[in-house]
Amino acid sequence: MPLVSIIIPAYNAERFIRETLDSVVNQTWPEIEVFVVDDGSRDKTVEIARTYESEKLQVFTQKNQGACVARNKGLSMSKGKYLQFLDADDVISLDKIEKQVQVLENAGDFMAISPSVHFMDGENYMTMSPREESAWIFDNDDPVDFLVRLYGGYGERWMVQTSAWLTPASIAKKIGPWDETLLLDQDGEYFARAVLASKGIRTTGGINYYRRFVGGGNISSKYNKRENLESAFHALNCKAAYLAEKTNSEQYRQAMATLYLEIAINAYPMYPDMVHKCEEIIRKTGKKPAFPVMGGSIVELTRKTLGWKAAKKLRHTIHKLRGSGGK
Repeated sequence: MPLVSIIIPAYNAERFIRETLDSVVNQTWPEIEVFVVDDGSRDKTVEIARTYESEKLQVFTQKNQGACVARNKGLSMSKGKYLQFLDADDVISLDKIEKQVQVLENAGDFMAISPSVHFMDGENYMTMSPREESAWIFDNDDPVDFLVRLYGGYGERWMVQTSAWLTPASIAKKIGPWDETLLLDQDGEYFARAVLASKGIRTTGGINYYRRFVGGGNISSKYNKRENLESAFHALNCKAAYLAEKTNSEQYRQAMATLYLEIAINAYPMYPDMVHKCEEIIRKTGKKPAFPVMGGSIVELTRKTLGWKAAKKLRHTIHKLRGSGGK
């Protein structure tokens, strides 16, 4: 039975770490090793995690250096044939590892993806059904087509959250470590490399439960800081370059136009230089990007009549009024 290495970066996760580790140590797949790497937490994360220590589960600490450094530390110690990266505030169903290993053992160097339940912190996620993702995520022997489709090359774009993947260690060795310079879209850049180094995608059973937060507690929603936006821009440049080595199809250019527009919208009006860079790249694709939903009916009407920049200003004004009680 192949060994699976489960790598959990943790930072100030005392509210969630017990639930996360319960879902790990009770996996129906018995051959696991677990590395919890605490990234300088200031709460009781380490204290709680150490109550789970065993021959199969080890807890390590480091000064605060970021999730990618923590993942790479776990990766350097791993001996498994397969890798499960799991965020410390997420949960996996007890059969996820077993279901994914069973598929990959018959597939070779493919990447495995389980269904995902996206839930708000506090919700009873066990009563919720996974998202309908079959338009974007299905068994696919073409890694390039999978990414282009995921990025919006055929219309709406989608995402695969970190913990939904199971990665063969053979692929991880080919692509190298996580990019420790990235603050945002770390998983997007890493798994783009992994997918392109694979033979394709295999969908599996099991469920990934992805916790979201009211007010944007996930780092992926923190687009108000320049360093985060620059990280997202750099990650997208990397993904665009990886794919450009394989294709220059209309669908690829459509996907890039859509993704760069999203960064431009998030950067406007605070960082006009970043907006300009994105708009130049969009222009070079020769494609009209698909617009994300920017707000309610008034905001959307403004976008359609006056453009996305006017809609972004209106959305900002609405949020500001709500935050001040409408005064």
